[in-house]
Amino acid sequence: MGSFLVDSYRVRVEVSRAGSPVVTTRVRMLELRSAMEFHGIVEQANLVFASNWDSWSGSPVAGYYSTFNPLQPFLTCWLPSAEYPLFYDIVRSEKPVTLSYQELQGPQYVTPGGFYVSEVALGTSTEPVGEGPADLSP
Repeated sequence: MGSFLVDSYRVRVEVSRAGSPVVTTRVRMLELRSAMEFHGIVEQANLVFASNWDSWSGSPVAGYYSTFNPLQPFLTCWLPSAEYPLFYDIVRSEKPVTLSYQELQGPQYVTPGGFYVSEVALGTSTEPVGEGPADLSP
């Protein structure tokens, strides 16, 4: 299992209409970056939450980790749209946050430029109890 500490993020929201008959696709994206690590590498991940992946089944693949540029490894994940609020809430309200991913096992899941992943997770480390939002009640 690989992981990196998330240092910064960006958010993107899209709506597209295409096809015949026309289909509306809603896309939410979290672009995550690590701080520069001691060896100069900055890891990045795009977590893409789209309504066209809501009923995706039959494949163990959740994403692809590209090592084509070893100094800038890049993880892209394709996730159901309903998961977006959960992931977004963690990156906007918690610190520190770690992104973890699990490599799929088997030669069919490894390519010359990277490998497929079966799992992606965001989480926090040990934090003090009661760290939540400030209580502003009178």
